[in-house]
Amino acid sequence: MALSYASVILILTISLGFYFYNSVRVAQEDRLRTILAARVVYFARLANKMYSMNDLQARPLLVANMLGAERDVLVFRRSSGETVIEVNPDHVELPRMRSEVSEGEQQVKHSQTTLANGTVVYWASITTKALEDGKSLLVLAGHPMTAEREMLGAYRDRAVWAIAVSVTLATLLGYALLKQGLRPIGGMARKAAEIHPGKLELRLDEKSAPIELRSLAAAFNAMLDRLANGYQRLSQFSADLAHEIRTPLGVLIGQTQVTLAKTRSVKEYQYLLESNLEELEHLNRLSENILFLARADHATQAIERKTIDMQRELRKVADYFEGLAAEQGLAFQVEAQGLAMVDPGLWRRAVGNLVVNAVRHGRADTTIYLRGHGNDQESSVEVENAGPEISVDELGRLFDRFYKVDRSRSTSTETHGLGLAIVQAIMKLHDGSATVDLPASGVIRFRLNFPHPSVREANQMEIKFL
Repeated sequence: MALSYASVILILTISLGFYFYNSVRVAQEDRLRTILAARVVYFARLANKMYSMNDLQARPLLVANMLGAERDVLVFRRSSGETVIEVNPDHVELPRMRSEVSEGEQQVKHSQTTLANGTVVYWASITTKALEDGKSLLVLAGHPMTAEREMLGAYRDRAVWAIAVSVTLATLLGYALLKQGLRPIGGMARKAAEIHPGKLELRLDEKSAPIELRSLAAAFNAMLDRLANGYQRLSQFSADLAHEIRTPLGVLIGQTQVTLAKTRSVKEYQYLLESNLEELEHLNRLSENILFLARADHATQAIERKTIDMQRELRKVADYFEGLAAEQGLAFQVEAQGLAMVDPGLWRRAVGNLVVNAVRHGRADTTIYLRGHGNDQESSVEVENAGPEISVDELGRLFDRFYKVDRSRSTSTETHGLGLAIVQAIMKLHDGSATVDLPASGVIRFRLNFPHPSVREANQMEIKFL
């Protein structure tokens, strides 16, 4: 940044130096042309109105005094090419000039030549008529830019030194200011370097950060909050997963060790294998559920949407779980209408998990309500049942993996606490949402919202347009 700043300052100062140098040079040239034009007009008037050529030749001091102390050139030349008067102390080579003049013409002409040493000479000329005979007479005045050249050279040298000094000072000052201004970033970097999995609670101090960096600090802290939350969930998931796997593995190992302690009958071995098969099936379901959740998290699960009839599909779900519900003294009531654009298999799995949850935790002699509604924009499914009281804190964690409301480790491993997590993953694949609320005391209601693909694509196009 300091080098870029120095480059900008260098370019600006060089541009300004060139501009002022050129302005001085142009001003000198304009001033010199004005002086030379006034000079030739003045001498032309003298030769035409006041003095003849003989008078001017007889008064050389008059001409010299009129030129002043400058080592300029003044020439009076006849139309025949004869030079009447020539004041040229440095013997400057004269330009080729015409001395003919049209009737009534009296206009100053300018030109310039360059000497062998590189000095530029500016010339001004005018043609008039001599007083003594009325013949055309050329008056030529010239000025070598010797003194001006030396002055411009000195000005250029001073400008170069001024530019070098100013750029150096500006670079050092800019570097110091940038270093001071960027010091908070160094502090933020050191603070960020202290953060690791064991100290995820550390945050950047937004109030002490400069105004320009407060949004960055806020975004960084928000990212840390998300990472800390994800890390905590991952740690809890790992602990819960280890616990869920430890139980069936402990059963498998214990039963096998007991059986192998002595010789058993064929029937006892058969019983052991059946028991082990049941535990292995539980582990297999657990692994399949975890694999499904992993694929859903990374959006690698492809879904194929089809149109289904809400009333018919919910009726099928109720019929499928009717026997299980009857064992718990529960009944179903289906209220549905409309169509839905969903993946039929995943839709049935999500609704089935909610129904299993309602049957497992439902209060005896109550009704489980299955409601469905579909229109051109979205479809929704509600599963409502009466069950145990649930706190608001527990309500917000129902979709967490391995979370169980009673906090106890049930011996049943049908869902391993992943049923509602799978429901949420299915809704994520559909770009939908899963919510839960308590419409009344002791009543819990789950709601699944499935947006139609056309509506989702239209919203995405609108976002891109905005």
